[in-house]
Amino acid sequence: MGALRLLLLQAMSFNICAESAPTVRLANGVEMPMLAAGTWQYNDSQAEASVKAALGAGFRMVDTAYDYHNQAGVGRAIQSSGFPRGSIFVETKVPGCHLDDAVKDCYEDTKKVLHEDLQLLNLSHVDLVIIHFPPRASMILRTCYFACQQVRDQWRALEEFYAAGKARAIGVSNYCPSCFKCLDEDHKVYPMVNQIGYHIGMGPDPSGFRSLAEKKGVVLQAYSPLGNKPWKQGADPDILKGNFTTALAQAHGKSTIQVALKWLVQHGVPAVTKSSNPEHLKQDFDLWSWNLTAAEMQSADKYHTFGMPSFACNWEDEEVVV
Repeated sequence: MGALRLLLLQAMSFNICAESAPTVRLANGVEMPMLAAGTWQYNDSQAEASVKAALGAGFRMVDTAYDYHNQAGVGRAIQSSGFPRGSIFVETKVPGCHLDDAVKDCYEDTKKVLHEDLQLLNLSHVDLVIIHFPPRASMILRTCYFACQQVRDQWRALEEFYAAGKARAIGVSNYCPSCFKCLDEDHKVYPMVNQIGYHIGMGPDPSGFRSLAEKKGVVLQAYSPLGNKPWKQGADPDILKGNFTTALAQAHGKSTIQVALKWLVQHGVPAVTKSSNPEHLKQDFDLWSWNLTAAEMQSADKYHTFGMPSFACNWEDEEVVV
């Protein structure tokens, strides 16, 4: 991205109080925090403990999903936190179509799952609900080209959920250009968020995902902000312990994890991070009182390690026949 854009983003972050996270405005005017506490791979009790610790560390956004199977714990943590419901931004996800072979009607099944998810959270509404990934067919064929009707059917269920006041905002995750094309001419409300795999080492515009989102007025949100090398079964060791991120961390008296998160939010990209350790959560949240320099950001933009925005489809596929 241009130097002027980078300077503007840095100037914005200098105005942020160290005790509070900035927000990004979605297309409908809803303000979404720039940092969320994730709960992936946590069971109910672990999710409850982690969310309580995150709220205590300053987080005011929580990310869960129907297929994390921990919504009850997340809901308990929110309700027992002592914070007003309106001060906690709750994001959840529903699975893409036909993950289960028994599902015959994508629209009806999505309506059912949305209702069940809300019940499990024990909330009257969520702040953001997103489709976790495109239909299963797209993961097999690596494109939404042949699954457009399923994409539209599922999105219609989210539009109705939103219109009923059950969600303040709606979006998608792991959606590639072909998936967006399915909705371009057939929507009442356009996706407001696309949550993708995004981390330092992928460059400022991985596979054009960021420029596509900006063109369409969609906010990108990053999951796996520490990388995710499948063959390493976890965060990318090059990010956690590599020479480049270690040098940046030492220059600012921070951790490599803080550097990775800071690179994203300083680019204006919200992120989902997670930890079960209260001290680590406090460190993760300590992003607003310092900045990487312009030179450091430019170097970080050129740094490279493995990453892909979507596990579900090929991000280069832009052509869809309607």
